[in-house]
Amino acid sequence: MKGEITRTRVEIGETAATIICEERFVSCAVEGMTRARAEIKNYIRERKDFLLSLEPLPCSDDAPVTIRRMCDAASKAGVGPMASVAGAIAWAGVERAVWEGATHCLIDNGGDIALVLDRPVTVGILEDICSTSLPAVRLDPTDGEVRGICTSSGVFGHSISFGNAKAATVMADDPALADAAATALGNACKSVQQLDSALGSISRIEGIRWALAIVDDRIGILGDVPGLTLGKVPKGLVTVHSRFPIRVPIS
Repeated sequence: MKGEITRTRVEIGETAATIICEERFVSCAVEGMTRARAEIKNYIRERKDFLLSLEPLPCSDDAPVTIRRMCDAASKAGVGPMASVAGAIAWAGVERAVWEGATHCLIDNGGDIALVLDRPVTVGILEDICSTSLPAVRLDPTDGEVRGICTSSGVFGHSISFGNAKAATVMADDPALADAAATALGNACKSVQQLDSALGSISRIEGIRWALAIVDDRIGILGDVPGLTLGKVPKGLVTVHSRFPIRVPIS
């Protein structure tokens, strides 16, 4: 019997996440994220370049699964492996919950979301912390597969971006790829004039389902973005780490 879906906010070191699933799966989702973080930290101790590189890096076949996923995503998107770290950690949490029997679980790791869905959900895209409404997409059930929808911004947030997009959002077959591709898209969005070429630059990455980017007051779209609307999404649901407070008006 399916239980009630709950929303739980957790902080594990630098990771600030919102876990949306049945309460009985929350602890194993946290366990999955904690293990992934440990794999990454231990790997960085041996390879400092993994933390600092802005270019793809190879990794050995015997590297931990989270590391291999990050390197694979970085290679496809043409970015450093840490560009996929939030998506990879969220992926590990959802995957652990699924292993325990969850059929519906979302982990929002600071705007980078891993999800497996057994019912439709609406996901808001934070592109302006002062706006009273946000773009949102409607996502269908994923048939047991873990997918990713991740956003990069050159306007706010503490992650590195070399572009000026308010939001560069990608949905992909896996969360690490979505995160890496969103970073690549955000880096390429340096002006409104470059919006179309930026979207074109990621169009050949295998595994991307769709993407959108917002620069100034213009939005560009790649692929079929499902149920794109502009509406009131409660910004109190935005996942922000307590170390990086921002003032977000609640609509």
